[in-house]
Amino acid sequence: MAAGSPFSRGADSRPPRGSPLAAQGRLPLAFMGVALAWLAFGTAWLAVQPGLLALPHAHPHVVALVHVWMLGFLVTVACGAVYQLAPVALGATLWSERLGWWHFGLHAFGVPGMVWSFWRWDLAQLGHFGAAVALGAGLYAHNVWRTVRASGRSGLVADSLRVSAGWLAGTVVIGLVLAANRFWHFIPLDPLPLLRFHAHLGLAGFFGALLQGVMFQLVPMFTLGEVQDWRLATGSFWISQAALVGLLAALLLRSAWGATGAGLLLLAGYVGSARALAVVLRSRRKRALDPGVRAFIRGGAGLLVAGAGGLLLTWPGSRAGSAAGGWSAMGYGTLVIFGGLVPCFLGMLGKIVPFLTWMRAYGPHVGRHPTPSASGLGLPACERMGLGLQLASLLPLLVGTWNLSIIWLGAGMTIFAAGIVCFLVNQGWILRHLWLAPASPPSVVRQPSS
Repeated sequence: MAAGSPFSRGADSRPPRGSPLAAQGRLPLAFMGVALAWLAFGTAWLAVQPGLLALPHAHPHVVALVHVWMLGFLVTVACGAVYQLAPVALGATLWSERLGWWHFGLHAFGVPGMVWSFWRWDLAQLGHFGAAVALGAGLYAHNVWRTVRASGRSGLVADSLRVSAGWLAGTVVIGLVLAANRFWHFIPLDPLPLLRFHAHLGLAGFFGALLQGVMFQLVPMFTLGEVQDWRLATGSFWISQAALVGLLAALLLRSAWGATGAGLLLLAGYVGSARALAVVLRSRRKRALDPGVRAFIRGGAGLLVAGAGGLLLTWPGSRAGSAAGGWSAMGYGTLVIFGGLVPCFLGMLGKIVPFLTWMRAYGPHVGRHPTPSASGLGLPACERMGLGLQLASLLPLLVGTWNLSIIWLGAGMTIFAAGIVCFLVNQGWILRHLWLAPASPPSVVRQPSS
């Protein structure tokens, strides 16, 4: 870690005995397992019904599908990753693992019910299941805030954990309010701006704030690089946060000029973070980037492209945001999810799951029995093929949403599904070590590698 890092002072940065690493990360692994199940379900659903991506973005079945990917897969991965990364980054134990397990139970119960309720457009049941998810998100935010506070740490990573947790809690609560409004109609506003407000609260609020911080923990960790310009990274983060507030207000007020101006400032903040990350990559001692890191970086680049495309939807006089076909809200959403967030979080899974599996399966045997390396638990060729096919699927998916073509969408989802099958096979091959340990010992004892 470079001098001037917000984590370079204070106690030793190695995890203490009471950290989730010593407890072998059961809570993060539980979240990751559920996320993989949602990944399989969401992929199978779209492979069978690719035409859902040609429907209007406010259609109930599209809303259900979006929550499969956003709440089911992406938020679940993100929360599991934070439960693992926060103690490591902060050098402190998680404030309450019990609250984490309550969050897990509420989330695992509530999200399937929400998806089912959206599909049937049963707003009464949606409120019940949404309340469970909202309570879980509140417990998550409280747990993260108390962990950061107890650590006594400050700086970009700590701020991003704290801020993103607040955005997640706010996103879920606002979503619950919007569902109640569709049932009782107590907010005298057009529901479409409210829906876009809710979507960007989660996209730029939770995911944007989280990625802008944790990437400066993850990428240096896995590439042996150094954050050499914390001022640029931190300043870009806070510029994005200020711009997001303006964007949300403009979306709510239906101000095209306000949304465009705030969107430009938000994109500038993301570009600043990208520049700071590029400096980290240039400083890395591990020259070859493995597939997980490459996918994570590619996803970040995809989010920048999607952000630029989102500006076209807000441009004064543009009707693209509500148009069918062409560059539309569905094309924007497809690029954000499948071009940005999905590769980011597949890359994150590709790095975190092997390490957690190694810690749980082989960590207790270090010094007593020969153990394999964390990087040797999976099937690298299978992982590379899976991530490569996921990338290859993006172009036909975007062409399909542009032309409203079931043929293109079907082709894209077939390629995507093949890639996800490869990725899941690799993840299953890694996770099987939880039951096989201790594995057939190699000739030497090795520590886990990144």
